[in-house]
Amino acid sequence: MQKRRWIWILIAVLLILGIGAIGVSVGAQKPVPWRLVRNFPLDVLAEEAYTMNDCLECHEPAKFHTCTTCHDDHGAIEMENVPFYAGITFAGDVPTPGYILINAILPYRAQPNTHLSLLDFLAQQGVTDFESVTLASVDGGFVTITRENLTPSALLMPYEDGIRFADENLHISTWLKGIRRIIVVGRETPLLIDGQPTSMGRLLVGPTQSVTLEQTDVMFVSEEDGAVRRASTASRVEGAPVSVIVANPAFTQLIARDASGQESTLSAEGARGALLIQARGQVTLALPMRGRSQWIADVVELRAE
Repeated sequence: MQKRRWIWILIAVLLILGIGAIGVSVGAQKPVPWRLVRNFPLDVLAEEAYTMNDCLECHEPAKFHTCTTCHDDHGAIEMENVPFYAGITFAGDVPTPGYILINAILPYRAQPNTHLSLLDFLAQQGVTDFESVTLASVDGGFVTITRENLTPSALLMPYEDGIRFADENLHISTWLKGIRRIIVVGRETPLLIDGQPTSMGRLLVGPTQSVTLEQTDVMFVSEEDGAVRRASTASRVEGAPVSVIVANPAFTQLIARDASGQESTLSAEGARGALLIQARGQVTLALPMRGRSQWIADVVELRAE
């Protein structure tokens, strides 16, 4: 019995020495970060080990993840010559408001650390002097950053079939995934609302409303079974509600002046539900009670009387 115990002790010592030798050998090439054990609970480290083991189903151990490769493989998608037709709305006080394809902003190419500075993106769109920029995401996230708080580290990066925003110089709560809208507020205020100077960018930051327009019933007769199936089609626009932005929401008439100086007068009923929107690059008074041909484009002033 005594002899058997000594054999087990010897085996244990040899195992310890062997593990120690391996540790020294590995440590000589790349020191082991022992602080991991001090800083993280063992159950967390074990969970990470299980995750790495699962990764071996797809990845060769010799080409295993670093933080950078893991981020490039899974935190963002980068594919060469693959266009994505998803896009974002670029709006506010910008030279050319409209819809920009994500693939035109960040081509999905086989290049590590693909990103674009937000300031560079704005400059590419002709925006170099502004007060603030607002980013809105598909899940309702909404972040506004003033110009003095933006640095070159404010980055737009690929995220699935969209764009995400991150900036190491800003709190992590400002980082957004799935950006669908960028609104710029410029320094100039070319729009007058009841004598008060403002701009479309300021109005689009909010509050805004969405209105359903041009709702139409349609039907289709199936060639297979002869059944008639019906649906309703419509469009929606989002903008600044006139009833909110004017000084007197109980107005009896609304006067809109366009850039050519022409004035149009609307009754309270004719202006019911009216919005100021951006359409075809112009500030437009959208009138849900009228067809698009009667909307007032290139508006520079509204007066509620």
